[in-house]
Amino acid sequence: MKYRVETATKKNTKEFDKPNEDYFLVDRNNGIFIILDGVTRDKIDGIYPDPSPACEVSKIFIDKAYNYIMNVSSKESNYLKIIKNAFVEGNKEIEKFNHSYLGSFLPGTVGIIAIIKDNKLFYGYIGDCIGILLNKQMKKEFTMCQTKLIHEHIKEFTAYEIRHNICNNIRHPYSYGVLDGREGAIDFIVTGEIKLDKYKELILLTDGLEQIIKEMSIKELFFSNATELLNSKFCDTSTDDKTVITVRMNLDENNIKNC
Repeated sequence: MKYRVETATKKNTKEFDKPNEDYFLVDRNNGIFIILDGVTRDKIDGIYPDPSPACEVSKIFIDKAYNYIMNVSSKESNYLKIIKNAFVEGNKEIEKFNHSYLGSFLPGTVGIIAIIKDNKLFYGYIGDCIGILLNKQMKKEFTMCQTKLIHEHIKEFTAYEIRHNICNNIRHPYSYGVLDGREGAIDFIVTGEIKLDKYKELILLTDGLEQIIKEMSIKELFFSNATELLNSKFCDTSTDDKTVITVRMNLDENNIKNC
């Protein structure tokens, strides 16, 4: 399968000293696409940590997860199993980093791993990043925001309660997952597969761009490139980091040359 892949990322506008904590990887040759959103940290003595531990664990996760996929995909054909195990191995690597972390709020990240193989999308996700498939007439969002309930009830809990008692606690009604090295994160990994016959484009986004999914029409989404999505007026109210990967699929050789 031929692809046209575009990526774009933009630093947040929350704080001048807060770095971009989104991270992504694109492997066109093997159809592997990973997008991550590092969990925002607290300031220390009024200063945001830079380098950010959230960005560091995102890099650690991608390196481990991608290498795992590449090492086992030649021997294993169950891509859902591969993706699930890649999350597990990446989370273990984060645990090694966090083992020596002195603070109580463990650095973490959330995101999506997508693999296109044999005209199918195989995916896994945790947290609140967004994945959609679309063509000119239809759109399918294959991820669900795991933080929706805690955002609705956020005033009922302290930050400590949310981070330590709710995050990665599958037994809590408002729970959600974060890859921070704790084993409970594995309970929140969702995997699935979708046939791509009906779809022409895959879009992966961090949650700073969630408003475009709500506000833009299917045609607007389909005909916008990554930079246009990133700079959409519908995202002006979001101060978060913003990252998008667009993958146009099933391109013939003429289309490839014209892209």
